[in-house]
Amino acid sequence: MTPAPGRPADGGPPSSHPFDADPRVASPMQAAIRRLVHPARILTLILMLGLGTTAQAAGGGKPEKTYPGYLPLEPALVVNLDNPRRPQYLQIQAQFYVETAEDAAKLEKHMPVVRDRLITFFGGRDPEAVQKASNRETLRSEALARLQETMQEITGSQAVSNLYFTGFIVQ
Repeated sequence: MTPAPGRPADGGPPSSHPFDADPRVASPMQAAIRRLVHPARILTLILMLGLGTTAQAAGGGKPEKTYPGYLPLEPALVVNLDNPRRPQYLQIQAQFYVETAEDAAKLEKHMPVVRDRLITFFGGRDPEAVQKASNRETLRSEALARLQETMQEITGSQAVSNLYFTGFIVQ
C-alpha cells in the first residue's frame, strides 16, 4: 500500500520538511527549493569553495603589502585632554606612510614607543585648541617631527615619511 502524499511510509504524522513531500504534489515553493538544492549544485559549490581556500593557503592567505605604503595606527589612540570642568578625550585614527618594507618592520617593532610618544604629545592639551581645524595641520606636522626624531634615535633612520589623520574626534 502506498502512503498518502506528504506522509512517511510508516504512516506517522506528516512531515513539514519541504524535501519529504511527494514531488507529484509539491507546492511551487517546494519545487523551487528542490531545484536549488540539487546535489550536483551543492557539489559544485563545495568544490568552488575548496579551490578558493586552497589558492589562499598556497599564497599565504593575505596579499603581500607593497611599499611605499601605509601602516595603520591600531588600535586608535585615545588621550585625556586638559579640561578642568569635565573629562574630555581625543581619539585619533592615523596612518603612517613608509617608503620600504624595512621601514615598516622597524615601525611595527617599535610601535609601543611610537604610541607612547603620541600619547605624550597629544595628551593634556587644551580641548579648544585641539578642536580647531587650523591647528590640526600644525599638530600633525609637529607629531610627525617628534616621531621621526624618536625613530632616528632608536633605529638610525626616520622610518616614517608622513603621518595622516584618518579620524580625529574630541569628546
